[in-house]
Amino acid sequence: MPSINQSGGDKGKRAPRPDGSLIVIGYGTGTQAGDAALHKLAAVLARRRIFVGVRAAVLRGGPSLAAAAQAATAGPIRLLPFLMGGGMTFGQHLGEAMAGISWPEKPLLYPPLSLNPGLAELAARHAETAAGVLSWPVPDSHMLLIAHGTLRKPATSEAARMHQTRLAAQNQFAGVTVAFLDQPPYLDIILSGHGRPLLGVGLFAGERQHGAQDMARAFAKASCPAHICGAIGGDNGLPLTMQA
Repeated sequence: MPSINQSGGDKGKRAPRPDGSLIVIGYGTGTQAGDAALHKLAAVLARRRIFVGVRAAVLRGGPSLAAAAQAATAGPIRLLPFLMGGGMTFGQHLGEAMAGISWPEKPLLYPPLSLNPGLAELAARHAETAAGVLSWPVPDSHMLLIAHGTLRKPATSEAARMHQTRLAAQNQFAGVTVAFLDQPPYLDIILSGHGRPLLGVGLFAGERQHGAQDMARAFAKASCPAHICGAIGGDNGLPLTMQA
């Protein structure tokens, strides 16, 4: 299966033929601005011509998954979840939406975005760029990975800890810490008790409530120099990390 990060093949080799249809499916924020990262990713993947057609869909609002599936005339259909966890949205809501559609053949469902191994390097570049703008020495700065988490399903935090381990092993930053909005260690507690500069990268697909408002409120009360680098889902380098 072709890699999404291919842009036309190696020099002297024939580019892979477009293969089937891809639907990039997100939660849906109800606003154009909130879903901008989702549509941007779908547009970039469409320009790479790896698939015959690429469409964006959301579980809440429109365009719906059913409408995108109906418009996807070139099979097989693949679903790429623009979701940052394997929680209720991925495990239940997406499953319910898929069950309500009469598929010509069962679609291939890829894992959620949080399990992309390339996110660790992307998050590091995200923080390093912010440090340069702030004139903060990277070796003296701590990186803070922020995820939602949930006490109802602790396994959803495993992806954030996986990326934390990878980043810590690189020794690029003074330290790599993980914080959550809905389970320990809580973001506000970390920010109130830390004494070194913190560069926060949100492991969120888009800039909806968790990707913007919740982080902004917590960082406003930080007891140390702290900067929000934004949600990883809006990073321009995201399509280059993805395989499909």
